[in-house]
Amino acid sequence: MLAIAQTVVLGLGLILVVSALGRYIHRTRNWNAVWQVWVGKLNDFNLAEFRVYRSGIVLLFAGILLRIVYLTLSGV
Repeated sequence: MLAIAQTVVLGLGLILVVSALGRYIHRTRNWNAVWQVWVGKLNDFNLAEFRVYRSGIVLLFAGILLRIVYLTLSGV
């Protein structure tokens, strides 16, 4: 069950992050946003893009935690 949950959570998180970046790129035509977001130089997300992006990051973090729990409990 945890194996499926971690995959779903990680997938949803990735979809949300890519979606937020896609919306930002579509709005601003700034293709450098793909790398700027990872180095902290991207400051002009609108509120909706920021919420989607932050939700995606939270889901990615939760997916990693689920993966750690799964590996710990399964003894792999």
